[in-house]
Amino acid sequence: MNTFPECFPCQLETALNALKKATKDENIKRKVMLEVLKILLDHGYNYPPPKVFKEIMKTIKNSTYNYDPYKEDKKEQNENMLKLYAQFKKEIIKSDEPILKALLLSGAGNLIDAVINNTTFTMDLNSIFKKGFLIDEFCDFKKELPKAHTLLLIADNSGEIVLDKILIELLKEYYAHLQIFLAVRGAPVLNDVTLDDLGEMEFSDICSIISTGDDTPGVILEYVSGEFKKIFEASDLIIAKGQGNFETLESLGDPRIFFLFWAKCEAVRNYLGLKESGPLLFRSRLCVKS
Repeated sequence: MNTFPECFPCQLETALNALKKATKDENIKRKVMLEVLKILLDHGYNYPPPKVFKEIMKTIKNSTYNYDPYKEDKKEQNENMLKLYAQFKKEIIKSDEPILKALLLSGAGNLIDAVINNTTFTMDLNSIFKKGFLIDEFCDFKKELPKAHTLLLIADNSGEIVLDKILIELLKEYYAHLQIFLAVRGAPVLNDVTLDDLGEMEFSDICSIISTGDDTPGVILEYVSGEFKKIFEASDLIIAKGQGNFETLESLGDPRIFFLFWAKCEAVRNYLGLKESGPLLFRSRLCVKS
């Protein structure tokens, strides 16, 4: 999904918020914001927003020498969600459709986003489950699980990664044959989760952990590491978490990919024909159309 007019003010606001976290030097802020405007002008409408923001974050990092402005936010998000982990998992396990409920919770977890100040995550599981997916292709996903031997989950934000862990644990419990890979960002970008952010979450007990080898807040295959690309190409089933992964991967039209996220912004809602925000689980739009 390439850039829309609605993306520009969002990119500017996100850049300014990241810049404020990275430095208190007003002169640097003034200089960088002018550079951000030039980056947006140079890229225009021709690229997915995460690809553009990779360049914006590169400018912010190089100008402030702060290479992880959201470090404390990410730590706090993970700590807060870990406190709820046991309670949430218990509720999921006793539900009538644990895999579906784990997917809904993981999708709702996409709201845990320090970059979007006016968005909060509801702790009311009943509300999340009652709402359901606005675009729901769970039946298709469920049909693929018994046939798949390898599953790649491409993570998005810190905080929600705790809910992704519940999903992975449930998938392993019900589909023990599945070899699961968890991919995180190769370097800090916004509040996206990296290897360092996983801390003591013990993911290695349930899946293999890899990085994309890149700091795009999405997946641009020309930038990723050889290891990630090899696993991406070999995976039977892929779950791509978050809008950034959707914006960068949906144009592939790859039937193995299921997008799992909460539609938060106007541009994405319009692109998908949605009238409201909410959780989504679906294959690439090109595949849906074909």
